[in-house]
Amino acid sequence: MDRFARVVVALMLTMSVAACGGSEDEEMGPEVEAAVRELGNAASQALMGALVTQLTTAMQEGGAVNAVDFCSTSALELTAGVAQEQGLDVKRTSMKYRNPANAPDEDETEALRYYESALAETGVLPGPWVQKAGRDEYRFYRPLTVAPPCLNCHGSPGEIDPAIQSILDERYPGDLAMGYAVGDFRGVVRVSVPADRVDVQGD
Repeated sequence: MDRFARVVVALMLTMSVAACGGSEDEEMGPEVEAAVRELGNAASQALMGALVTQLTTAMQEGGAVNAVDFCSTSALELTAGVAQEQGLDVKRTSMKYRNPANAPDEDETEALRYYESALAETGVLPGPWVQKAGRDEYRFYRPLTVAPPCLNCHGSPGEIDPAIQSILDERYPGDLAMGYAVGDFRGVVRVSVPADRVDVQGD
């Protein structure tokens, strides 16, 4: 009986991961999902565009060390600024986060596991995904991968410049965000869209 119970639990967990909140997602009509995607896509692109611009500038002015300083002192402020401009809550998160402020909550963890599971099963990282996070909230997720410049701060510990590693050790003693290779799944940009922002006739 115990073995049977374990099998049942395992099957239920597998179905839950595969569906990734399917019972709630099924309640989301295609018009609603399209509206959430439009808002989430605009906000996530605005954030990534701003981050890339600022990081490029930081590296041009002071190399990778300067880029690390930007990430630790200004990235969250920049994210908050983009969120204010878009009128939506925006966040970057990962299972292997560096700053505890970016640690995933329960719904974000579900989304990250969805991407990890799909990538492990198919070898292909899915594109943006929409989640119904509650009665009054939808969430849009855009996956992020590791680009070559990211290895300056997120590569294998033994290969990171000692000056950069020293900064990371000082500012992030619980750092989880190392050991990546180019193309690895890094995390997601999450955009929260309140239900009252989804303007769909009849919904």
